[in-house]
Amino acid sequence: MVADTVDGRTPRPLLTLGPVDLVRVQVGYRVEPEGAAYQHFLLDVPVPEPSNPRDRGGVDDARILAALEPVLYAGAERPRHYSVHQHRWHTSWGPSPGALEIGILVTTGAVATLVLKASRESVTRAFRDLLEVVGRPTPVATSRDTAILTARRSAATAYALDPEALSLSVEEHRPAENSWTVGLRATSGEEYDVVVGLVDGYARSVEVRRVERVEVFDSVGSE
Repeated sequence: MVADTVDGRTPRPLLTLGPVDLVRVQVGYRVEPEGAAYQHFLLDVPVPEPSNPRDRGGVDDARILAALEPVLYAGAERPRHYSVHQHRWHTSWGPSPGALEIGILVTTGAVATLVLKASRESVTRAFRDLLEVVGRPTPVATSRDTAILTARRSAATAYALDPEALSLSVEEHRPAENSWTVGLRATSGEEYDVVVGLVDGYARSVEVRRVERVEVFDSVGSE
């Protein structure tokens, strides 16, 4: 219990979560409830400074979750099974953003091209709505260096990898959309396709997908 001060005012609490400066979302799609996600989407949105300082940190969690609801459908008529967690952190040691982190895992069953496309469309819609709720950042052209760095970091986050161990295998720039598609290869040989600027060219909206290898067998001459 915090005691009142001599002048009757309640002192400022020492332990606080601080204001929310950043909303960070990660959405993953998986085949089974206990399986690993085969497709990831990430979005980082800085919270703009309010006109009234007293409103700082007033991010509405309920509105954020409501904006993210489209990710649950992924082409289905009814929402799919999911798990969600929310994490908030803040430190008093030096400058650091007060981050609100939300992770969602959706179970889709068998993976198909239509599901991959529908998931992308659902997430794009949800992330676009979330940008409107939090505050859409000013559009900025994404440079090649920024795109590759973002792709490495996003793949590392999605699949628990060392970003420095990911080498560039291919790149494609779409200037009209302000987006990049970056191919990355891990030292283990696994490959990842990363789209930077997924939602309206916003560089901190990213899709990461591990490329499944397709083995080709030559049956000519076999008995």
